[in-house]
Amino acid sequence: MQDSCPQNTLSSQICKLEARVEQLERELKDFPQVAFSAALRESGSGNIGPFTIDTVLQYKKIFSNIGNCYNPSTGIFTARVKGAYYFRFSAYNNIDGTPSTNVVLMKNDMRTVSIWDKSPSDTNDSASNAVVLQLEEGDSVFVRLPANTRVFDDLGYYNSFSGFLLFPM
Repeated sequence: MQDSCPQNTLSSQICKLEARVEQLERELKDFPQVAFSAALRESGSGNIGPFTIDTVLQYKKIFSNIGNCYNPSTGIFTARVKGAYYFRFSAYNNIDGTPSTNVVLMKNDMRTVSIWDKSPSDTNDSASNAVVLQLEEGDSVFVRLPANTRVFDDLGYYNSFSGFLLFPM
């Protein structure tokens, strides 16, 4: 790079900057592209749950799935690249009594962040939460609906799950 650049100070600096830009462009092409966003229902409306056991929510309405790391058949995101990832999820309930809504974001078998609502006098509540997680290749992230809780969804897509790679490590 330096040998092909002229000795003139300004011209030399421009030449070095151009070489650096080319190098960054090559690195950007190799940067893994991972991002997804999905909602629970593709059609219809109603409660999901309550179940007698903890259940992985399967977000079927795919808005984007760049890198194909999210599997709508299982509801599980699997990291293909070691890195820092951002995840966000939301939940909505239309509860007129028990059970309550409790939705948990899981990393492998570890609970991370969650949202919770106990049915009070009102019947419509929504909440969201987000977290940045450091993942190894092969780690899984999913949203779990604990036993005896439920969420409600329709084509308003109130329950969503999204994530993307911030940067590889």
